Amino acid sequence: MFSRKSCYFFVRPKKNFLELCVFLGRTLKAPQIQRADRASKTKVFHIIHIKHRDEVEAPITDWLREAYELSDVLAPKTGDIRAKSEHKRKSNRISLR
Repeated sequence: MFSRKSCYFFVRPKKNFLELCVFLGRTLKAPQIQRADRASKTKVFHIIHIKHRDEVEAPITDWLREAYELSDVLAPKTGDIRAKSEHKRKSNRISLR
């Protein structure tokens, strides 16, 4: 699995091919795409079968670059998560004064 703050693609080795799963913000229509389905509200996963190393060229490399850039945009900011969790803890406290 390849990730920055969230997964943007992963590879599953199979007997006769590599199964590449790429997470994008849109649905692709291309002959290389075996299957596409929604992974979340913002991401769509695309399954691609790679049978030969010569197949790893455009448009697949373009999709990998797009997925890499999208993962940075969609990843939650660590400061935002920390601030929200601190706010919840403070609001859940009961004052006994």
